[in-house]
Amino acid sequence: MKSQVFDKIVSAMKDYHLPAMVGMFGIGAALQIFHHLDMSFVAFTGTIIGGITGHAFSPAQKDHDNDPPPSNPIP
Repeated sequence: MKSQVFDKIVSAMKDYHLPAMVGMFGIGAALQIFHHLDMSFVAFTGTIIGGITGHAFSPAQKDHDNDPPPSNPIP
């Protein structure tokens, strides 16, 4: 049930990238508060956020489910 509510909220935002980044920010903030934030977490977070950002602004993001598949030139 809770999964359906979360899915409705995120679908209404039209983007699953924002909750992922907010979650990573929350984990990083908690680690900093308890003095466990180290460079490996910072590097991991930077890698993930770079991937999320690259995916969010990718031209493939603009494709729609009803687009026809590309033709295959190789027989």
